[in-house]
Amino acid sequence: MPAKNYFAENFLTKTLLPFPYPVQLLKIAPWDKFIEQNGYLDLSRKLNLKVYTDFSSIKNLWEEFSPCDSVFDLWEVRQAFWEGYKFDPYFISLVRGKGTREENIALLPLWFNSDPPNAGGGDDALASDGQKYVWYGSNWPEDNVFFSKNDELIPLLLVIAPKPLELACIRPKKEYSFLKEFPGVSNEEEQKYFLDISHTDTLENYLKKLKKKKRYNLKRDRKKILKLKPQTVINEKSHIEELFRLSIKRFREQFPDEPLEHSAFEDNRRKNVFRTLINNAGRYQFRLISTIIKGCVEAVEFGLVYKKTYYALNAGANISKYSGIGVYSNLLVVEDAINLGCEKIDFLEGDNNWKESWHLDHFYQYQYKKL
Repeated sequence: MPAKNYFAENFLTKTLLPFPYPVQLLKIAPWDKFIEQNGYLDLSRKLNLKVYTDFSSIKNLWEEFSPCDSVFDLWEVRQAFWEGYKFDPYFISLVRGKGTREENIALLPLWFNSDPPNAGGGDDALASDGQKYVWYGSNWPEDNVFFSKNDELIPLLLVIAPKPLELACIRPKKEYSFLKEFPGVSNEEEQKYFLDISHTDTLENYLKKLKKKKRYNLKRDRKKILKLKPQTVINEKSHIEELFRLSIKRFREQFPDEPLEHSAFEDNRRKNVFRTLINNAGRYQFRLISTIIKGCVEAVEFGLVYKKTYYALNAGANISKYSGIGVYSNLLVVEDAINLGCEKIDFLEGDNNWKESWHLDHFYQYQYKKL
């Protein structure tokens, strides 16, 4: 059973009929002053709450509210994570009106991660989600937004949300700037990195924009691999298994005496997520870029393409065998994105010991913690 709190103890059922917003919660710390100063008490008295846990309802609600601006906004992407982990969904809705005039006006789409606290480790962001409510689809997807027809309703969702709750990678929209004053909202610890390629038509033109030393180093590594006469293969679905293998191998080589430092793909559930992301492609494209040397797959890049943004989600490379292959493989991603007519490459959150040195653009996403 999820961690108890006022909301869960009193209202948690499979699917609830609307019930009045519990105004008394707004009068307690740490958010009481924010609520009072911004006039939320009167607004809350006009609203009801409802909880949805059945898949028919939550899919319809997601499709109704999602802006579909980012690939992570798409239902089929979030559902790929559910297919892997199958954690119980928990969608909280603010409701206006009654009966036939009932309208969902704000939605907080969550699931409860029932894994033990701090299970696993390594590069698996889900490892720290155990025994917490998080975004539906986990805290690994980025560009998260609050589903609300009026952004002023967001604090009412955060107050009523169950705990322990951790919402990561919130898109820092200008409309959310007022939330920085809400207790529990802050910047993420790590920055999100991206590359603007809207005015770049070739890989060589991209390299020319880099500082001289960095350009030299990248070209050196690229030439080193090109001398081996590699073969590039695009979208061979079976090569996702090679990505898993290479990622696991790299972590085991890098951290031989630290069992908690391991690839997320040590968990078969994460493998199933990425397999399903390939199978669910339709509104988005998947891209698997494989580098084959002497008949063996030695590097694989996996990404999704949606609305002219290339999302570089994960990669594996046999770095211990071929020095420079990681750089070579990354440059294939840049070249692929340019050739596809993309305007941006989203390299996601976290430096991973290379992004800062490539002089990528970056910014902080928001997070919210209620523990």
